[in-house]
Amino acid sequence: MEIAFRILGRTRVRVDGEFVADWGKPKARAVLAVLLLNVGKAISVNYIADWVWPERRPANLRATVHTAITSIRTALQRSGVRFTLRNEERSYRLDVDPSLIDLHVFRKLVGRARAIGGTDHEAACALVEEALALWGDEPLADLDSEPAARRRDHLVRGYYLSASHALLYGLSKLGDYARMLDHLDEIPPELDLEILLAKHRLTALYGLGRAHEALSCLVRIRRRIVNEIGDGSEADLNALHERLRVRHEQSPPVRTPGPRYLPHDVDEFVGREGLLSDLDALVPPRPVPRLICVDGQPGMGKTTLAVHWAHRVHQRFPDGCWFASHADGAEVVAGLLVAFGVPIEPIPSSSARIARLRELLATRRMLVVLDDVDGVEPVLPALSTSVVLVVSRARMSSLVLQHNARAFTVRPLAADEIAAWLTRRLGDRAVAAPDVIGRLAERTGGMPLVMQLIGEQVAAQPDRSLTDLLDPLTDGRTLLSLQDNGIRAQFERSYRALPAEQAHLFRLFGLHPSHEIPLPVVAALAGLPVEEARVLADSLVWKRLVDTVDGDRYRMHDLLREYAADRVAHDEPRAERDAAMTRLLGWFLHTINNADRMVYGYRYAVPMLPLPGGVRPSEFADEDEVARWIAREKASIVGVLRASPQPGYVWRIANGAGELFSRYGHYDEVVAMMTAAAEAARSDGDVLPEADTLSNLGHFHIKLHDYAAAERVLDQAQRLLGAQADPEALAVLLRNKADCLRGAHNVPRALQLLQEALDLAEGFDDTRSGILFRMGVACHQGGRLADAAVHLVQARLLRQSIGDYKGEADALVALALLARENGDDFSARTNCHEAIPRYVQAHFQPGQADARLVLAVIARDHADPDRALIYATEAVELSKGHDRELEARSHDLLGQLMWKAGEHDIAIEHLEDAYRAYRDIGDERAHSVAAQLDELVALSGPSLPSSRVEHTTTWCERGLVE
Repeated sequence: MEIAFRILGRTRVRVDGEFVADWGKPKARAVLAVLLLNVGKAISVNYIADWVWPERRPANLRATVHTAITSIRTALQRSGVRFTLRNEERSYRLDVDPSLIDLHVFRKLVGRARAIGGTDHEAACALVEEALALWGDEPLADLDSEPAARRRDHLVRGYYLSASHALLYGLSKLGDYARMLDHLDEIPPELDLEILLAKHRLTALYGLGRAHEALSCLVRIRRRIVNEIGDGSEADLNALHERLRVRHEQSPPVRTPGPRYLPHDVDEFVGREGLLSDLDALVPPRPVPRLICVDGQPGMGKTTLAVHWAHRVHQRFPDGCWFASHADGAEVVAGLLVAFGVPIEPIPSSSARIARLRELLATRRMLVVLDDVDGVEPVLPALSTSVVLVVSRARMSSLVLQHNARAFTVRPLAADEIAAWLTRRLGDRAVAAPDVIGRLAERTGGMPLVMQLIGEQVAAQPDRSLTDLLDPLTDGRTLLSLQDNGIRAQFERSYRALPAEQAHLFRLFGLHPSHEIPLPVVAALAGLPVEEARVLADSLVWKRLVDTVDGDRYRMHDLLREYAADRVAHDEPRAERDAAMTRLLGWFLHTINNADRMVYGYRYAVPMLPLPGGVRPSEFADEDEVARWIAREKASIVGVLRASPQPGYVWRIANGAGELFSRYGHYDEVVAMMTAAAEAARSDGDVLPEADTLSNLGHFHIKLHDYAAAERVLDQAQRLLGAQADPEALAVLLRNKADCLRGAHNVPRALQLLQEALDLAEGFDDTRSGILFRMGVACHQGGRLADAAVHLVQARLLRQSIGDYKGEADALVALALLARENGDDFSARTNCHEAIPRYVQAHFQPGQADARLVLAVIARDHADPDRALIYATEAVELSKGHDRELEARSHDLLGQLMWKAGEHDIAIEHLEDAYRAYRDIGDERAHSVAAQLDELVALSGPSLPSSRVEHTTTWCERGLVE
């Protein structure tokens, strides 16, 4: 089971396979650290305060801790682990599997090592090294309090140092003095005066024959002990040094080494610590014969890793190290014989040369690195007494199955590792532009060859700013076109080695705009049944040209995809390219239609094009599956639309997917998609689809509060429709134009448009229900409460009858606001509680947030501030990233509640967030919040106006907006 939480450093949570340190505010991270440190125990709010707020406790401690707990609960949900986080009588208890926490894993690994340390030093050392690898710079780094400092000191001395001593003792028993020094150099300098560490260092230095360094080390540490500690412990150190010196002088001379050739190591090797540790573990101080394979995508740094590791362990091979690259097996044998001084001319046959080399190596233990060597297997008998590292572009399964090789795959580097390397490489220019460095690091896709190319390109142009270089260096085609960069050559070697069927599929990957492709899409591109497509795609995985992720998904590095796109344009016949693109578009169109029918089966569907031959669209069991699919594939859908040369598919796919994107909160993608759809419909030459698409685009602009853009495209749509419009299309257009009319003074005109729309929508229940809903909200705003109730009840019943549970929830929240206006808070509360599970069923977070805001205001007015804080905090979390206006209202209300609770600093933070959100959408409430902030910051402490957070409704159907 993988670790999900780290506290031996900053408090980090694993999200989507990567540890995230900035998942919450500093105090929330600190609270989680305390909970993880006490997992399975109920800890009081006061105990938490002692650890997190040691100097000045918040005025409303319980509410502040609850806010942190809400943030923590969200982070834990994102991690995907099973947990419970309960509030037990002013205490909190986190229950989660301890094996998911790094500290508990550390203890378990060290315990297992101690249990076997007396009999198996090698295995025990490996366990302790695995444990120490979990250690960060400073345990509990997000906690700054006296209890945390005491616990931190206990962890360092009682856990870290104890484990280090155990490891160093085991390594000394194994005679692995180089690893001892490596670990000693990793121990923080402030612990240098630990006498046991000093003894371990002397032992390691003498073990490596470095007597002069050992004497210098003794003098330096002895002087520090006398000057800084003065406890007489230097006498023990002197005695140990004397014993080691005598033993060293009596040791026999070292055997003369054999042939040795390794390319130069890089000046600064980046990352790969886990893989290097795995390789180290396979080669003990007295190496035994071993066959190791390393594979990976082209440009991933396989050769650099092999050379670096060979330099790292070369001292374990006194009989020699040898490196051969881009050769065949016969050339490797000949090269080694020559290095041993054996003339090869008198030994003409390959078999005789292999036999002679085997004889030479029979009593030697060498390290032999074979990088991209053809014909490895015939040479292996000659190398059977050595450690052989084979580096290959493809997975070497035959060596694993037939020769018991251990195989490893070199994965992409982390973006932060590449950013750190670029910063060191480029110096002050990089320090001054961390954002640009971050984007450059992301563009490498974790590929070290690209990292080095970017670093060299920038370093070679010292007079150009990083910002000027950003665009060309983040364009894949530009990177591939740079002369002598090595990237294209690496790709070319792998591509040219593919059989025809694999090369064809590799090229088709270049037609897909995203670097991740699900298996059904691969099958559609190739026009194959899914299982046949899987076999063919998996063959590219073994060739390390694509990776598998999340089961049935394939990922191709961005630059490899650029290369594949170049190859499909040059090597694939035009007819096959066009057919593959049609299959791709057909798959998306019919899959989106299946998703739309699952969610909006009560509406008319987008008109379909025929399903291309060989295409099997995906189907969905329920709406949960649809929501997950849209979240995962939204970037691919938008990318396919932008890349498509077939407008008939573009506008159909966009109109089918638009409402699904909106339902699940992907608003930015909706506008981009529908804009492309409008252009496609225009070029397709059919007026009605163009007008419908523009009307839908206007609808989505309204949801994003861009009313000017909405009016512009709706006017275009109305001009296109003219007087001969389809009744439902015109009804939807009039409904959308009514949505653009804001403010109480526009209510009469809005109701007039809505009544015209309602007359046209006879027989179209979905459209009719939306119009009735808007009429209810408009009547409410215009003070016609009785009419509002009639319209909203009609809308609810109609939506209930067609199975539109999200629309029913909208009506329930609108009725709740109406009940509140009439002084019936009980009905308002009941309606909101009925609406929330319907929003959950529809995966509509803005609606869940809106209902909670109503509940928060009711709780506030009924003198229940704690419950109001809970609802408002939940509304902030639910609205985040979905709807800026709703975010603004949520922060606005939470800021007011925090101010009343005495949490003035937190209140100001939330009000500043509200101001920014209101300002971003051009809402006049930004001025009111700004004025309020000026007063608050001046500490005049006025009471906050409740008018800003009360729900004054408009008729925009997305949940309700003020």
